[in-house]
Amino acid sequence: MLLVERENQMTRLRELLADCLAGRGSVTAVSGPVASGKTELLHFFGEFAGSAGAAVLTATARCSERDIALGVAGQIFRNRHFSSADRERALRLPGDGSGIAPCDADLLSHCPLPAQVSQIQWQLLHGLSERTPVVVLVDDLQFADAASLEFLIQMGQRLRTSRIQLVAAECDTATGVSTTELSWRTGLLRERHFSRLRVRPLSPRATGEMLTELIGADPGDRASTDAWHRLSGGNPLLLRALAEDHREHGAVGALPTGPIAGEEFGRAVDACVRRAGRRFRDAARALAVLDASDSHARLARLLGRPRPQVDETLEAMDAFGVLDAGRFRHPAARAAVLAGMSATERAALHRDAARLLYEAGDPAPAVAVHLVAGRHSEEPWVFPVVLEAAREALRRDDTAFAEACLDVAAEACADEDQRVTVTMLRSLVDFRTDPDTACRRLRPLITALREGRLTGCQSVSLLGRLLWNGTSDEIGLALTRLERASDTLDPASAAEYRAAREWLHASHPALLPRAAARTRGRRSVVRAADGTPGQMAGVLNRLLRSGPDPESVRGAELALQTTVLDDDGFDTVHQALAVLVYADRCDLAVGWCDTLLRESARRDVPAWQALFAAVRAEIAFRQGDVRLAEQYARRAMSLMSLRSWGVLIGSPLSGLLLSAAATGTITDIGAPPVSALPEQLFQTRFGAQYLQARGRWRLSVNLLHGALDDLTRCGRLLREWGVDLPSFVPWRGDAVATLLRLGRTDEARELAVEQLAMVPGTQRRTRGMALRTAASVSDPRRRAPLLREAVDLLETSGDRLELAHALADLSEAHTRAGQGDRARMVARQAHDIAEENGLVPLVRRLAARDSRAPGPDRGAGDRVGVGVLSSSEAQVAALAAAGLSNREIAEKLFITVSTVEQHLTHTYRKLRVKGRADLPLSLLDPDGREGSGLPEHRLRQEAARAV
Repeated sequence: MLLVERENQMTRLRELLADCLAGRGSVTAVSGPVASGKTELLHFFGEFAGSAGAAVLTATARCSERDIALGVAGQIFRNRHFSSADRERALRLPGDGSGIAPCDADLLSHCPLPAQVSQIQWQLLHGLSERTPVVVLVDDLQFADAASLEFLIQMGQRLRTSRIQLVAAECDTATGVSTTELSWRTGLLRERHFSRLRVRPLSPRATGEMLTELIGADPGDRASTDAWHRLSGGNPLLLRALAEDHREHGAVGALPTGPIAGEEFGRAVDACVRRAGRRFRDAARALAVLDASDSHARLARLLGRPRPQVDETLEAMDAFGVLDAGRFRHPAARAAVLAGMSATERAALHRDAARLLYEAGDPAPAVAVHLVAGRHSEEPWVFPVVLEAAREALRRDDTAFAEACLDVAAEACADEDQRVTVTMLRSLVDFRTDPDTACRRLRPLITALREGRLTGCQSVSLLGRLLWNGTSDEIGLALTRLERASDTLDPASAAEYRAAREWLHASHPALLPRAAARTRGRRSVVRAADGTPGQMAGVLNRLLRSGPDPESVRGAELALQTTVLDDDGFDTVHQALAVLVYADRCDLAVGWCDTLLRESARRDVPAWQALFAAVRAEIAFRQGDVRLAEQYARRAMSLMSLRSWGVLIGSPLSGLLLSAAATGTITDIGAPPVSALPEQLFQTRFGAQYLQARGRWRLSVNLLHGALDDLTRCGRLLREWGVDLPSFVPWRGDAVATLLRLGRTDEARELAVEQLAMVPGTQRRTRGMALRTAASVSDPRRRAPLLREAVDLLETSGDRLELAHALADLSEAHTRAGQGDRARMVARQAHDIAEENGLVPLVRRLAARDSRAPGPDRGAGDRVGVGVLSSSEAQVAALAAAGLSNREIAEKLFITVSTVEQHLTHTYRKLRVKGRADLPLSLLDPDGREGSGLPEHRLRQEAARAV
């Protein structure tokens, strides 16, 4: 055993023992907090006294035995030094048939001993001390019975001139022990041979020394030692328990970064609380229960005790290391105290706490913690409290607690309306992690809808959920019921119903063809009272039918700026992103989408992450980063099962197929078979997107008839639904390419002209794609101008994929026009973009064409080099090689046309070339000549503008 930082106390006890051996008895009270080492001190001293020849008589008081008269005294007299007859005489109280009358009461005693019994006890002890010195050790005296206390008082008053030493360990007054329980000390204070020794919690230095002995730790590791001291509070029992947990986890020698509070620590805390007495046990249990809701200020009311008494109890528990400023030092301590209660006791205390906090007006989450823990649902006020707490938990992203609250709410339901409310909220909770489970949970409500048991408001809420994964019949049934009950809806439900219809127009247009036709042409943005877009679904719907406009973009940006990402606001921000994407404003959408994706990941909501990842894949593809698009599409599909995606599976699948077509992937694109897709997918806009993507992929692998089937079906659906917007699904471009490869030129030309007429110049990406498509069916002489305009638009739009294809087409146009150098320069640009972005089919196409084309005649020009040109000549020659005319060069350099002609004449002579067509491409190489006139970025800009 260890005895650390108790040397002074041990020295004093040895000195008193020496006096005892010399015939001078003493009484010593060893006081200190619970489990502060008093028992160990008594044990060490008992061993020392025994080795010195004293008869050591020991006793330990127990709280459970404090009603047994002379229980502690009995332990003393049951020592081997006394005969059985002596023990019987010493412990025989009135009522045992002795007929002994008690003497007058000592004023300081509350249970006096009969005079004859007291005299017998003293005679026995004194007689023993005459034969050998006697040391009486009593532990936990605060739990001693009243008769034993009286025995000790009388013994202490008589032993001054004897060879008897009495040492009693007690919890000091800071622990809240009553004056009556410590009356023995009061009765001895006037005695000169009475002394008191205090035992305090271990200091940090002593903690380090004890750890060295327990686990071989380095006592010089001050930082780690301080952590152990903070957690144990200097309590030797708790410190030993921490050391045991340390060894249990396989750590030997060096201290870890912090102590490990495990099962032993928890058991030691519970032991301290129990040993301190019922008052402390009750306070610790109530504190552990209230800790769940951080409602510690209610402790006195929950215990039903005066606040000063409770404060005194908490101070005492601080003193013996269980608490720190009235709080448990570690969750393991609280868990151990709770585990020390039976399930029934724990539930009852939680129910009492819930009722107390509710009556005090505490917030619903604080009350609900105890309702959940106590599984209390029997009182009328429980249902609204746990329902509000569940909603608040969702706002904190605490779905586990929200589920627990709804479990209690389900048990507390008093009518059908409340059961519907709970089911809808459960579905909302499930949606975050598994939308398929959320939809299956709605089956009872769909049955109730069919049977006409749902109110209009309830039907509106159900409709909003069915739009994700419901069947057409179920959605249609809800619409029919709501049409009949629309006049009875309250304003909030009516607004929600209008929003659901707008979302239906945009996502399930096949279900509301007439309503869709009525909304065509409307552009006004519905706004809430605070100026924020109140119906982003309506904005998206009108955009798909009438095309984008600045007001739609502004409304989407405002919605993203002002809408909080939560269960209520998710649809708004998701639809706002779609508005920006389909308005050809991916430059705005990308930043918002990345922010929302990061927030969804931080808050660990898989469904939100999946949907934003799908949007991010679409944005990446529209910006030409096909590899990034594939990564986001795969990430989206990994976050939810196929069934959970419902009809929205068309979004990530489109990303995978489009990326596969661009990169040349033929196998393992991650797309499930059509039979596994939801039946209602092709009744939604997501199905149209999927058809276009699959058509493009089939085109890339030469499945021409299958591709044309997909693309024409896509076009037919979009036309029927009234959402045939090229910036949404540009199916005509792929259909034109397919028709041309099938030799159906007239049909291709008709579609190309139709597409170009539908796209205004403000939609740079979509207009550039339409121009490229138009060039493919145009007269060869008109192709280059159309493609040059397409390249300008696509370059500013940021779509690297479409830009690369447009440059490749322009290179072919220059080749057919006999402009070899210009063709090669443009092809090089296309090749660089294609190679950088992994566009393998395009790289192969460019390589195949280059291998067939004759190489330029560079002989003289390359041999001489461009270093012979002056700065002005190099500027003019670079622009000429880029394809600009003499007048265009003059305008850009602010010189006359004749000056341009003179510079070119000198250039031809110096480079020994015949004319403009023979100018070497090294003029465009920024490394070709130091200080060659135009910097690299200017050369590239001018070259791009030239085409």
